[in-house]
Amino acid sequence: MLARHEQWMYLHGRVYKDATEKEKRFNVFKENVKYIEQFNKGGNHPYTLSVNEFADLTNEEFKATRNGYKGLCLEDKLARATASTFKYENVSAVPSTMDWRKKGVVTPVKDQGQCGTIINDGIKYWLVKNSWGTSWGESGYIRMQRGVDAKEGLCGIAMEASYPTA
Repeated sequence: MLARHEQWMYLHGRVYKDATEKEKRFNVFKENVKYIEQFNKGGNHPYTLSVNEFADLTNEEFKATRNGYKGLCLEDKLARATASTFKYENVSAVPSTMDWRKKGVVTPVKDQGQCGTIINDGIKYWLVKNSWGTSWGESGYIRMQRGVDAKEGLCGIAMEASYPTA
């Protein structure tokens, strides 16, 4: 596991300030990997988990830096300022699917910290653009099943956002 952590550190350019911090981060990494492997062995989920660039953070640390509401990012503020009023006209003519990426109206996936956007209503899932870069999910997008009653949704992204990747 130590070699795996060293490899992960190299891959993500992670450098710690001292041996104490490195040991702490290694222990967090080890626990996260253990959780991921146990979860994936369960096999009764429609998604899998994998190690990503946040694997040395606790869920509390991840949530504090990535999930905390800090107001709108500049991109969203500009979008709201220039948005026109939506009129509910001819609602019965709504297509069953719409991929806004193909229409050229969705910005590229990038690491925006805690600021994200939901796209494209599909037939059975929402296609969600994440705010953590293209290394997550399907090149920066995840499919999230619609109509799930649980507050954490289908994949638990609202509860453990540092884990789901695909």
